[in-house]
Amino acid sequence: MKDFYELVKRLRKECPWDAEQTQKSLIPFLLEETYELIDTIEKDDREKIIEELGDLLLNIFMQMVILEEKGNTKEEIINRIRNKIIQRHPHVFKDIKVKDKDEVLKNWQKIKKEERPLSILSEVPMTLPALLLAQRLQKIASNVGFDWEDVQGVIGKLTEEIKELQQASSLETREEELGDMLFVLSHLGNFLKIDTELALRKTCKKFKKRFKAIEEGLKKRGKTFEESNLDEMEQLWQQAKDR
Repeated sequence: MKDFYELVKRLRKECPWDAEQTQKSLIPFLLEETYELIDTIEKDDREKIIEELGDLLLNIFMQMVILEEKGNTKEEIINRIRNKIIQRHPHVFKDIKVKDKDEVLKNWQKIKKEERPLSILSEVPMTLPALLLAQRLQKIASNVGFDWEDVQGVIGKLTEEIKELQQASSLETREEELGDMLFVLSHLGNFLKIDTELALRKTCKKFKKRFKAIEEGLKKRGKTFEESNLDEMEQLWQQAKDR
């Protein structure tokens, strides 16, 4: 690991492209590599996971090297996260007993608030994907008691939001009501113990696979999309579902 860190430092000094990068200019690459890693994990492709972990590690080390140039050290970064882990896991490193993972999460939020007495929502980065952001915000609110008592309360709220969306008369209002509906839907995932971001990603992959089957089915018939119609494409879609 030390040799790799030194290699990244050398890149920073000797490669013209790497030398001119900043922490902000590297953000798109950091995001891209993160999503590529997620994709390989979902496919359970171990060889690609190893490759993508390396790519992500390169981006993280480059961020560390740039921070080091500004006067910080890699030891400072490691010690900061080490101390945070110990502080937020008293059930591991101290004599604190917990019943289950839910109590672990509640203790985690309590400790975070004691460390930084700001809003308990202040540490949730607004740059997260929207569904994940919504779930994170609502989980924190739920941990302090701001929540429905059961899933029926969420479903009732969802029904209310759908009606408000149907009644919306302007684009601005429809946008707001659709956002409210998606926000409630994401929280339904919390009650059902489902990660809505991952659930939607799986559905997108399923849609892509089935739509590709329509494309291939039309190709076998010597047709393009323009030469087909909705009934024919729906038939091919149902065939793909039945496989």
